Amino acid sequence: MASLNPISGALGSQKAAHLLRRATLGPKLQDISTFSGMTAQAAITALTQTQALPALPIDPMSGSDWVYPNTVNTNQNAETLSNYTRSWWMENMRSAGPNLTERMIWFYHTHFPMIMSRIEGNPQFAIDYSRLLRFYALGNYKDLVKAICIDNAMLVHLDGNLNIKGVPQENFAREFLELYTVGKGDEVSLGNYTNFTEQDVQALTKALTGWGIDTSYQTMDAVTNLPTGKVKGSATTSSQHDVSSKQFSGAFSNTLIQTGSITGTNAAVTAVYTELNDVINMVFASPHTARHICRRIYREFVYYNITPEVETDIIEPLANTLVSNNYDITSVLEVLFQSEHFYDLDTPITEDNNIGAIIKSPMDLVIGTMRLFNLTVPDKTTQLAAHYELYDQLIGQLDLQGLQFFEPYDVAGYEPYYQFPDYHRYWISSNYLANRYKFSELLISGFTGMSGVLLKLDVVEFVDTNCSNPGDATILVQELVSWLFPMTIDSTRFNYFRDTVLLDQLPASNWTTEWNNYVNTSSDVNVRLQLEALITAMMQTPEYQLF
Repeated sequence: MASLNPISGALGSQKAAHLLRRATLGPKLQDISTFSGMTAQAAITALTQTQALPALPIDPMSGSDWVYPNTVNTNQNAETLSNYTRSWWMENMRSAGPNLTERMIWFYHTHFPMIMSRIEGNPQFAIDYSRLLRFYALGNYKDLVKAICIDNAMLVHLDGNLNIKGVPQENFAREFLELYTVGKGDEVSLGNYTNFTEQDVQALTKALTGWGIDTSYQTMDAVTNLPTGKVKGSATTSSQHDVSSKQFSGAFSNTLIQTGSITGTNAAVTAVYTELNDVINMVFASPHTARHICRRIYREFVYYNITPEVETDIIEPLANTLVSNNYDITSVLEVLFQSEHFYDLDTPITEDNNIGAIIKSPMDLVIGTMRLFNLTVPDKTTQLAAHYELYDQLIGQLDLQGLQFFEPYDVAGYEPYYQFPDYHRYWISSNYLANRYKFSELLISGFTGMSGVLLKLDVVEFVDTNCSNPGDATILVQELVSWLFPMTIDSTRFNYFRDTVLLDQLPASNWTTEWNNYVNTSSDVNVRLQLEALITAMMQTPEYQLF
């Protein structure tokens, strides 16, 4: 039986590492050590602390950001600024402390995906979209969905700004129902599903007519203080909102939504906002909305396969928790991350294991590796050009591994997060896997650019700084296994890394002698070759691709 019962006692190293791998973009060794002494409840409290807002990205040519009231440097094209935005976002992930915020921003990006090339004409839109996800990362899901409806970037991305009375544009309404809220459910007839019908798509489309983008950034959300789209028309009257009745199907209790204040054929601006509130309240009154987002959370943080047992024992109670807490998303995460199910303590050790069961996304692999080895990058204050040069190469690494960052294949997002039945298995192909393995080699040889070495893993320094007894081959490999792999390995596998890779079938005393020679002489040639071979071999394994 899958159980949400909370675990007790200190987490210990393995459970702490598991929690941090799933709840952040990868743990640092110090984080694992710190969290291992915490209870699950204390760990969640630490992970949900309010974080300082990161500084906005800077354009090297102007020396400032491009957020209103600053203006875009006319010598800099939108594509370049978009790449700077990607780099800024990745650096936020790399440099963050042990906190859920960055993971949730990434989660929401995969749930409310955005295609950067659709919005490049307005470079600030992508930054505002990211800032919106950050504001609600640990907040209210219902409020986030409402804000997403009129976010400038989303209005462009899913053509909401083209949806006007007499010329309905259904793209956003369809994705809103299918992806963001109730989900499809079973198909009952052509185009009609258990959770919504074509009638609902059409009615919702009419309710959301008349919204446009605001490139002057004068329309501000009172809660987030971020720019939003605006109602087309005058300050008081909408010229493009459909004022006819919006009749929904039995999936939404046959709700009828009508425009509240009409002058002639135009709606009052206040009435357009009211209709937005009305449709949000209607959709979130459906029990399918809470269940749908809880399934999505489960696939992100636990496992992709939702069995009937998991649906009954995990999803439904989490959905009830979400509804009873008025869609505060942290309420669900608190229960899940303290549960026996999350830590594989609700079933026998050989059944349904969740630890080490998800294939890392390229973002998890790249950022998680940088965090694990505590790698530094060119300082964005003193070496901004080199900083962007490095991240441009890392964005290329993501692409080679199957993730076109901020450029998913279609409006549904990145396939591994939604595509039944394979989900995370989409991350692995012969080419993608080869490029994952190549990444480890590049880290050790070093990423270089016009400014010289931009990023490099010094394996000797890492081992010397972090391992308790590097001269003991057994202790060394034991510690590396515990840090790099999410699961324990059997003796045959362990002996391969220690005896074949590190020791090259020589006695362990040889390694001890070589390490002591390094300590006494500072000449690391021999130990470096062996350690580079060992860590490369460990990163080029199936175990390291999992978390």
